[in-house]
Amino acid sequence: MGHLCLEVIVVDNASVDDSVRVAQSHQGVRVVHSKRNFGYGRANNIGFRLAHGKYLLVLNPDTVPLPGSLAALVSFAEHDPRAAIVAPRLLNPNGTVQRSAFRFPTLLMALIDLFPPPKLIPGRLRERLIKSTVNGRYPNELKSQRPIRIDHPLGAVMLLRREAVEQLGGFDEQLFMYSEEVDLALRFKRSGWECWQVPAARVVHLGGQSTKQMPDRMFRELWRSRLYIYEKHRSLVSGLALRVLLMVAQIKELFVSFVQHVFSRQSRNEADARRKRASSILRLALGLRT
Repeated sequence: MGHLCLEVIVVDNASVDDSVRVAQSHQGVRVVHSKRNFGYGRANNIGFRLAHGKYLLVLNPDTVPLPGSLAALVSFAEHDPRAAIVAPRLLNPNGTVQRSAFRFPTLLMALIDLFPPPKLIPGRLRERLIKSTVNGRYPNELKSQRPIRIDHPLGAVMLLRREAVEQLGGFDEQLFMYSEEVDLALRFKRSGWECWQVPAARVVHLGGQSTKQMPDRMFRELWRSRLYIYEKHRSLVSGLALRVLLMVAQIKELFVSFVQHVFSRQSRNEADARRKRASSILRLALGLRT
C-alpha cells in the first residue's frame, strides 16, 4: 500500500529520565507529560482522545517496528472490516519469535501458572504442556506465515479500529497494569469484532523495560488484574475458584520460604523476599488491602 500518514502522540507516565526531552526533540511529535503515573490503560486512552486517525496504534516504548510492519497491519485491517485488533509477530532481540498470541484465560491456565509441572515430568512433556492449547498458546504461531485469528495479543503493539473503540470504549481504566488487552479483546469479541495476528508485520519487543524496575509491585498488579478480569467477565464461582487457587499457591510459597529460611543461611535474604511477596499476594487473594 502507499505511504502511511502518521500522527505521533507520546503520553509520558511521570518518567524520571530524559524521555520527554527526547520525544519533544522530534518534529511533529505531540507530547503529553503527566506528573503522576496514570497506568497503561488511562495513558493510552488520553492518546486515543487526541488522535484523529481511522486506526489507533498502541506502541509501547520497548518496541522497535521493522520496516513495512505498520503498513502490513493497516493493509490487513483495510481488507478485513471486522478486524478490530490487529497485532504483529513479536520478535526477541536475537530475532527469534516471541509468543504473543493467546487464548482467553481459564482456571486450568491459572493452575499451570501457579503450580508449574514438576521436574519429575520429562522435560519435553513439560514443555509441550506449557506451550499447548491447554495453556492458552497457539501451537502454529511460531511457524505460520499466514494471519492467525486469535483471542488476544500481548499488548505491546496493537492496531485498533477507531470505530470499535468509539463503539465500546477504550481500555478499562480500573486496570493499572496488565490484562488491559484481555479485557478489550473480550469486549470486542462479544460485539462481533475480530482479533488477528499478522506475521508479515514484525516488531522487536525488548520486554519488561519499565515493569522490571518495580518487580514486586508489578507482580501484585498482575494478579490484581487477573482477579478483576474474572470478576468482570466470568461467573462468581470462577472468580472464587481463582482466589482459592491463588491462596493455596501463596500458602505453599510461605511454607517454602520458611523452610528456606530455617535450613539455608545463604538464602535467608531470598527467603525473606519470597515471604513478603507471598504475604502480599495472599492478602490480595483474601480481598484485604495490600
